[in-house]
Amino acid sequence: MQETNLPPLPKSAKAQRTRQKILEAARTVFAERGFAKATAEEISTKAGVGYGTFYLYFEDKRQALHTILSEVDDHLYQLGQTESSEKQRLGLGALAPIKAIIGGFFDSFKAYSDVLKICHELSATDPDFKSQHDKVRARLVDRIKGHILKGLEFGNTRNVDPEIASVAIAGMVETIAVEWFFNNRSWDREKVINTVAKLYYSAVIKG
Repeated sequence: MQETNLPPLPKSAKAQRTRQKILEAARTVFAERGFAKATAEEISTKAGVGYGTFYLYFEDKRQALHTILSEVDDHLYQLGQTESSEKQRLGLGALAPIKAIIGGFFDSFKAYSDVLKICHELSATDPDFKSQHDKVRARLVDRIKGHILKGLEFGNTRNVDPEIASVAIAGMVETIAVEWFFNNRSWDREKVINTVAKLYYSAVIKG
């Protein structure tokens, strides 16, 4: 299976604005109608552009959704980025930076839960969207793995296998996010973040 090719970003500012209007409209239509029922015509109407204009930017609704998911993926991936190895070293042994990373991830997951839910549901039957879902999860695993490896380097992380531990922690974080936002759990934000961060901390950081 080949990955869906994403369209290039238009060069002109006007074209970029039009593209963004179409993506925002697509996201709304997908959330309201579901991916299967949504049409390019509905998206065009919602965006206030001509039907043919949609196809100037996207091959079909699948490519539009993949583009949205790619942008969501990039946003989620930025969470937890630090500016220097010194900041990483100082943060590894403390609970507060872990809470900040976890909280940021959950907040962004909530903000994009509509499209993430669509991808999650489609991944069960559609190989293209399974690949997209796996890609998002792999980047979360890589972020946690990098955290653990840096901790091992500085000596304040437990002697755990970084690959296994990162997959386990990512699975916990993703499962909580899915249960919280897809199944509409009325959980208290601070309680969720504190609980998950403490589990992460106790599993990885030396006492």
